[in-house]
Amino acid sequence: MSELRAFLDGEPVGAFEMNATGNTTFTYDEAYRSRPSATPLSLSMRTGRRTWAAKSAGPFLAGLLPDSPERLHELASENRVSENPFRLLERVGRDAAGAVQLLPPDVASTDAAVRRGDVQRLTDDDFSTLLDALARNPGSWGGTKNAGRWSLAGAQSKAALFRFDDGTWGVPQDSTPTTHILKPVIAALPDHDVNEFVSMEAARLLGLHVADHELLRTSAGTRVFVSRRYDRARDASGHWRRLHQEDMCQALSVYPVRKYQEEGGPSVKQIAALLRSAITKPAERSAAQRQFFDALVLNVAMLGTDAHAKNYSLLLDGSSVRLAPLYDLGSHAAYPSADGSALRAAMSIGNEYRFDGIGSAQFRELGKALDLAPDETSERYRHITSNVAAAFAQAASAVDEPFAQELADAVAKNAAQRGW
Repeated sequence: MSELRAFLDGEPVGAFEMNATGNTTFTYDEAYRSRPSATPLSLSMRTGRRTWAAKSAGPFLAGLLPDSPERLHELASENRVSENPFRLLERVGRDAAGAVQLLPPDVASTDAAVRRGDVQRLTDDDFSTLLDALARNPGSWGGTKNAGRWSLAGAQSKAALFRFDDGTWGVPQDSTPTTHILKPVIAALPDHDVNEFVSMEAARLLGLHVADHELLRTSAGTRVFVSRRYDRARDASGHWRRLHQEDMCQALSVYPVRKYQEEGGPSVKQIAALLRSAITKPAERSAAQRQFFDALVLNVAMLGTDAHAKNYSLLLDGSSVRLAPLYDLGSHAAYPSADGSALRAAMSIGNEYRFDGIGSAQFRELGKALDLAPDETSERYRHITSNVAAAFAQAASAVDEPFAQELADAVAKNAAQRGW
């Protein structure tokens, strides 16, 4: 029997065990589970039961790893293990998402150590060298200089760093968490950073709750999309702590390879039901339902084809459950085949996947599932669809890159064709 101990921000929670046949279970530590304020590791594995079977434990572990088969294969090769999630996380679980850390039973969690704010400050040249190298080679994070819990293990073309109050960057040397995720532009996706920034900024302008974001350039000229980590918080003494999060696939016990609804992934109705049942505080539940509704309208309005269940997450803290700020937004409007009659949404709205088949009638039905009053449903739908073109135009005006205006024009064209 193999074992991986699970920690949340350095606090022991329980253990995953895998038997000789590859079957994985999770068992809470009784001392942790019995605490009234205990945060569940997952909504699919709540603290009311001590041991959870592979049906829930397996998808949760898999969700901590890249969902790209190619990247999983690379990660397994780099670590000389199989692509079994348990075996991979034995090697890279120290760097899992959010507050989670997975370690062998004989290894202590460094996240539990005192946080003195020991962060190695990077010079501009250091910062540029690191990000430029990642842009050229997504697997380049490694070696002595890059050691530490800051490289988002397995996340292709992403890195995590600490940002000082003066805007400079650093690498934590103790248990201080990283505060920002950085994604340098890569040759395979030359304008994806601009797409994400403009889409995120347009969403913010429309009043949606999104992760803080910006575009910057290294001294060598590499563009970098930067997102402030919403799974971090600073306490009154100035120390940072990690917040626990999970995506909707993990919360609903769905393997990430099935993140799209048409491939067996979560549906809008399943997520709506989860929000209703899991969020017990009325104010938090209403906020999450409105936030989810608005996100779905926006993704239809901007032809956001990749808004699958892994791109929606929950923040868990004791009995509190909140929908995380939106992240990884992107529009397909400016790309070839950006035709609403051909493009399909990642999740159906009112049993319709085709973007040009999703309109006010489908969203009225969705509003009911999310406990929204008919008048509010209509107003929220109208606000986003009527203003999406202007929001993209304003967002694009802040970016000195041709693709930004191309994207704004494409979103406006689609809106005009839809009569918004």
